[in-house]
Amino acid sequence: MGENVNQFKRIKLGLVSSAVALVVAGCAASAPQGKYVDGTHEVSGKGKKSDIVLTVVVEQGEIREIKTKSHGETESLFLNAERLLPQIVANNGHEGIDAVSGATLSSNGILKAINDLPRADGSQPEYQSVGAKQGQEEDFKLKWSIQPQLGLLKGDYYYEEARFRQGHMGSMTVVLDSDNPEDVIFAEFNEEGRPNYYTRLYQGVPKRMSEYNFSMGKKKGTAWVQSSLTMERLMVEENKLTFEPNPDWDPKLANKLKEPNRLKYQGLDIVAGASNSIQQSMVPLTAKIHHRITEEGTTLKFYQQAEKLMDDKGKWTGLTAMLRFVVDTESGQIVDVYYDEIFADEKAQISDASLKKFYRQSKYQSIGYEEPARIGFNVMFDALESHIVEGGSMFDIEDLPATGDTGSYAATGFTRLSTSWAHYLRLAEVLYQEMRADGVVAEHNKA
Repeated sequence: MGENVNQFKRIKLGLVSSAVALVVAGCAASAPQGKYVDGTHEVSGKGKKSDIVLTVVVEQGEIREIKTKSHGETESLFLNAERLLPQIVANNGHEGIDAVSGATLSSNGILKAINDLPRADGSQPEYQSVGAKQGQEEDFKLKWSIQPQLGLLKGDYYYEEARFRQGHMGSMTVVLDSDNPEDVIFAEFNEEGRPNYYTRLYQGVPKRMSEYNFSMGKKKGTAWVQSSLTMERLMVEENKLTFEPNPDWDPKLANKLKEPNRLKYQGLDIVAGASNSIQQSMVPLTAKIHHRITEEGTTLKFYQQAEKLMDDKGKWTGLTAMLRFVVDTESGQIVDVYYDEIFADEKAQISDASLKKFYRQSKYQSIGYEEPARIGFNVMFDALESHIVEGGSMFDIEDLPATGDTGSYAATGFTRLSTSWAHYLRLAEVLYQEMRADGVVAEHNKA
């Protein structure tokens, strides 16, 4: 009897163990599987001009990393299409993702490649081509800010300019804290289109605050200025004027920003629309400035004052006035002058309806802006610069263009008084007092 009981217990325990094993096995069978097969996969999809080959890392069924191995697409278009890669990783797949406007075929090549990733359930869905999001082109909004720092900005001034790539003129300004030369307080890159630029509209035109950025956005999905602003921010935030080259850089690829050639700026890709400008102009010019800082220093001082222009009720008009002087501290002479009025970043911030179209541009650099004084805004303030640099008083401006009405338009093509002169004089007084207090500028007679 006792032996039978023990045998019964053994059988019962065996049944329980089997049941537990079945339950565990059942749980394992019903546990959700990952979407894709783990491992590093090479997949490809047909783009506009070539097969786009991607390397995709999958862990625990999820996409962890995607890199472009090779492609033969138009570089600028493909860089825009590559913006899909972070979306695909976040989405763990291509489903529901639209193509990038202006790079639809390259986008579909990327999405098709992801569709070919081996799936854990063994399925292979048929790929359905996608278009850009409806209305994306019309609603596409470039985002950047050209608003200057308000108030006073001053420090040691460095400037370099040189022509590069077929004749474009690049220029770089760096300002350091006079009390701490390690502190970069201002960095600004600009570029003028070459004199023989294929679009006549942009021949010799500065790009930073002109219509150029919008034209570039329509063509390539990004503004020229966006990369410049990103680099400037890095320089100021990190107090850094030189950068490590990419250790995998391949000179045979010239300036094509394929994976081995991307600049190693904190993992930043210099986006289409400014890649050549950054590599061939901004970085070399800044390196020259860095050399000058370490070797010879400067006798030049930078002074900038910027303020928002308000209406009679104290509301911002959507314009910011900005004045810069560069003074040689040894001679006490002002050697560079730049005055501008900069439109707000958004149309809604500009009160005058006729001026809304100039958002993210400035009066001086805009191609289309028409000065009500009936003379070019740039003409007025180029004359101011010449006047002051040649030794004239910054306050004695009566002989400059548009400082008063000049008679019959039919007979003489008269100009009207420009209200910008009043704004200039107000900012000039602020900077003059600051420069005199610092003892760096000779006295200027006031009218």
